[in-house]
Parts: sequence; C-alpha cells; structure tokens
Amino acid sequence: MMLQNAVRRNIIKVLLDTLLLSSAFIFSFMIRFEGEWQKYFRIRYVAHFLIIYIVLNFVLEINKKSWRYTDSLDVFNIICVVVLSNMIHALGVVFFSLSKFPISMFALFIIFEISFLLSGRLVFRLKKTLESLRKNKGCIGEKKRTLMIGAGEAGEALIRESIKNPNFKMEIVGLIDDDPRKKNVSIHTKKVLGTRYDISRLTDEYNIHEVIIAIPSMTGKQVKELYKLIDTEKVKIRVLPSYDEILEGSSFFSQIRDVKVEDLLGRDIIEVNSRNIARGIEDKVIFVTGGAGSIGSELSRQIAKYNPKKIVNIDVNENAIYFLELELKRKYKNLDIISEIGNIREYEKMDYLFKKYNPDIVFHAAAHKHVPLMEHNPEEAIKNNIFGTKNIIDLSDKYKVDRFILVSTDKAVNPTNIMGATKRTAELLVEEKNINSETKFVATRFGNVLGSNGSVIPLFKKLIEEGRNITLTHPEITRYFMTIPEAASLVIEAGTMANGGEVFILDMGKPVKIMDLAKNLIKLSGLTLGEDISIDITGLRPGEKLYEELLYDVNSAEKTENKKIFIGRLHDNDEIKNLIYLKELEKILKAHKYECLKDVMKKVVITFKEPEEVNKIVEKNCDDCEIPSNKETEVILEGKGLIVN
Repeated sequence: MMLQNAVRRNIIKVLLDTLLLSSAFIFSFMIRFEGEWQKYFRIRYVAHFLIIYIVLNFVLEINKKSWRYTDSLDVFNIICVVVLSNMIHALGVVFFSLSKFPISMFALFIIFEISFLLSGRLVFRLKKTLESLRKNKGCIGEKKRTLMIGAGEAGEALIRESIKNPNFKMEIVGLIDDDPRKKNVSIHTKKVLGTRYDISRLTDEYNIHEVIIAIPSMTGKQVKELYKLIDTEKVKIRVLPSYDEILEGSSFFSQIRDVKVEDLLGRDIIEVNSRNIARGIEDKVIFVTGGAGSIGSELSRQIAKYNPKKIVNIDVNENAIYFLELELKRKYKNLDIISEIGNIREYEKMDYLFKKYNPDIVFHAAAHKHVPLMEHNPEEAIKNNIFGTKNIIDLSDKYKVDRFILVSTDKAVNPTNIMGATKRTAELLVEEKNINSETKFVATRFGNVLGSNGSVIPLFKKLIEEGRNITLTHPEITRYFMTIPEAASLVIEAGTMANGGEVFILDMGKPVKIMDLAKNLIKLSGLTLGEDISIDITGLRPGEKLYEELLYDVNSAEKTENKKIFIGRLHDNDEIKNLIYLKELEKILKAHKYECLKDVMKKVVITFKEPEEVNKIVEKNCDDCEIPSNKETEVILEGKGLIVN
C-alpha cells in the first residue's frame, strides 16, 4: 500500500511538472513572438522536450524528494536537469530537425522553465510554513522567551525548526553573535541583536527566560567564559551538543540539553584521526574486557562506528552488558556484537573465549579502580588488576593477538595507593611481555573520567538531590579530568598507533580543583552556596594524595600525529626485575595474610610510597597562609623533588 502511494505521488509530481513546463514553453513563445506566437508554436515542440525531461527526471530521481522540503540542493538539481534537457533538445534541433524555431529560444526556455518549476515547489513550501505557523500560534503562551547564541548553520537550523515544529517550546526572540558583520542581520525574521557582551542588557530588556548556545564547535573554555557573563539565577542556560553527539536526521530541539559540569572545564576538544582508526578496526575481531563499565562500554560504542568484523564484550555485570548489547544492535543493525559473562581472573574461561573467537585486538579495560575501597580490600585489587590482567596478557601472546591495549591511569605514576600500584604493575607486565612477543603490547594512561562509575560528579549530584551538603576531602585537592568519549577515543587511537612498548598519555590541559567543580555543580543545580547548601571538608581518605601526575618526565615524551597525545616509554629494567615478587604475592593471597600485601607491593613497584609524605609537605606550607594556587603548589612539590613536571 505504501509503495502504491509513493508511485501515485511521483506520477502526480510528474504531471504537475509537465503542466508547469508546458506553460513555461508557451509563455516563452508569447514573449518572443508576442501576438503571433500561435503562428510559430507547435505541440510537438513541447512533446519533444517533455520526453527528454521526463526520462532524465526518472533516471536522476528528481521527483522522489518532497516538494514541501525543497532546499538549495534540490534547486541546483532542477537547474541541472532543465539545462541538460534543453542541451539535448538543442542538439536534436541542430542535427535531427526535431523542431523548427530559433536556437536563441532556448535561453528563454531555460529561464521560464526553471522559474515555473521553482514557483510550483515554492507554493508547497509556503503551504507547509503556514500550517506550521497556524499550529504554533495556538501554544505561543506556553513558550519560553529565548535568546540564542550563534548565528551560524546550527542556529539557522534551530530557528527553521522553531517555525516548523509545533512542539517547539521556545520563542526565539533574537540572536547573539560576535561577528560584527552579522549585527542587525535577520535570519528567518530573527535579528542578531548584539555580541556576547550585550547578553546581560538583552536578557533584561527582552525579558529572557533561557539562553541557548547553538554553536556545536564551541570549546569548553568558551562555554565557561560565556557562563560567567550570564546571571544564571535569572536565566537558564542550555546548549546544543557537539557535532559528534548530534544525531543525523534528529530534531535539533530534542537534543538541546542543560549545561553540564564537563562543559565548563575549559578543555579543548580531542580530535582523532578517524581514517587511521578505521583502517585499524575495520573487519577485525575486537575483545573488550570490562565491556559493561563506563570506559569499556564507550569503547564498544566508538569501535562500532568503524565497521569491525565482531565485537566481543566480556564482563561479570550481566545487566549492564545486556543493555549495552541492545543499544548497539538498535543503532548498528549489521553489527556482530557478542556479550560474554566471565571473570578475567578465571584463566580457563578466558582461554576458552580466546580460542573460540581468535581476537585481532584486545582492549583491556577490566579493573578495580576505587581508591579507598581497594585500600580496604588490597587482595581484590591485586587479584583483579595484576593477576587478572596477567591472564589476558598471556592469552593475547598465546593466541598471537595483533595488538593489546591496557587502560591504565595517572595514579600509576608514583603511586600512593594500592590501586595505583597494581595498575603500575600491570604496565610492567605489558612491558615485560612486549619484549619477546609478536603481539604489540601498549598502555594508555589518563586522569579521572567525568561521569564514570564512582566518579565525583554522580556522587555530588546524589548528595544535592538528597538535600545534603557536598563532602570534599580537602579544599586544595586537584585532579586531571577528561570525558568518557575522550578517554575512549584516546585508547582506540593509541591502539592504531602502537608499535609496542609505549604508554600513550593524553595532554589533559590544566588540572581542575575539585572545590571549583563542586561550586560549578551547585550553581548549575540552581542553588546558592552558603544559603541552600554547603561544602563540608572531611579530610583525605586512605591512599589519597592532593595532586596527580601524568608522566615521570614530561620533557622526555614523544609527540604523535595527534597534538593531544604523547608517548612515554615504559622501559624500566629495574622494575621489570621486581616482577619476581609476584610469586610472593600469590603465596600471601593463598595464606590470606592480607596485612603483608602492601609491603610486598612496595618491592614490586619501587615508586610506591605512602601519600602522607607528599600531602604533609603541601599542608605544612599552608599552615600559616592561604592555600597556595596550583602553580605555587607545583613549585613547592618540584622543589622537594616529588614531581618532575
């Protein structure tokens, strides 16, 4: 039935085009020969042209596009078909005497044929616009007065949608753009009222309820600067997502979202080499351990875009991995994705999976990452992060996997806790195996991930929802941050760059004070610090240090094609030799003498030290003065020889 309706519509469109073109043909003769046009006009002239046009129309499928949504590309196609049809007709006149009229007539034919065809389509577009305006008129009272930042393509598309979409709940009053050439320019009747520095005045003058940032390419730093110019207690700020997040074909309005904390970090967007990644992933069997976790699941989402032969997700969390599989199968109809429930500690089960699927690339994201919990349960961190990782490394070597990529952490650098020490040990295992293996073993290292399971933002949000004060361990505690998609893209691109033996580190920009993060989140929640909510300082937790480091020596890092990704070498023969103490760890685990684990871990990772030494130095310098700035504190630490960068 649907097919019959489509065929019927196409026939009607062709008949309408035939009528319009016939009228254009007659009008051309009337203009050229005035009162004597009937003397020169013949029906066969029109028939010859229409046969050529209709054939080209069906070959090029011009009329398959809805007339109500005619755009600039459709106009271009119509012009091309009309010109091509007239050229063929002209050749027929010259060589086969199909018609008998001056060749100069073709200039008039082209002008009037294009005009008549576009006029017909314009009528349908106007009808559609009037219908939308009529529907929107009924709900004008419900709409929020909105000022839009950005008079570019995204802004134009959003205004166009506001006209067409009856469910659009905003009344766009005007636009803001820093380009001086756009001042007072109108886009679909909406005028550019000024620059960002006029926002405060315009929000009061036009009684604005919301501000939309309609610039998908805007960086976090730019969003943060704009945020400072707006009185968020009176006006709500919302944003369009980045171009990578915008779903093709979806309503822009449905994708407008509230400003998130990560929008205010002020970090540049990570750009990856999609072509290189595609070459590395396409038609490959990919293993993702920890596939149900925040990083593992995002790895799968991004890998799926590059047409892998198969993705095998491995995790013990059956609910999360099941819902991820459903999500990916909905989005990628032809994707071969398999969910396997299994624990990386179980060598036999992992061996079975390697043998069954014979993976080309392994992304190892499975790990225990919660610092205080692992301090309390060191045996679990060691079993999972060291011996579980060793299982996957050994099997990758056994089954000659092309590349193995370990997801590591900045806490592996000069670790002050069990979790960081176990991740550093995992890096050493990667280095050791890479020396004599055909498989390329590498590690990727980055900071805290915003929005991941156990990260500070979900915890802070939960406390705010419950009406409780935010708890913070130290007013000066500072961390490097990145988003989950950025972390996953780094890991994937590292996998395509790998030659073996590298640790890939993301240039994460400036570290962020958790205190500032908490204040921004309170502000985004519409609360006032000190009135609606407070921040309670609870003291540093076991294994926690004030500052994280990304590299032992930043100056020795190598640059890559991606200016945000650096390579550090894992080579440390002294530490590799210390892997012999893993046997001692195994004995302790079997004897359940967990109190001895930390002492042995200090033998394995010689840079593993208690956090008190570093933290005491910073706190000592803060006893009789204000808490120093990040830069001042770095100088203090550097002077004590505790950090190199």
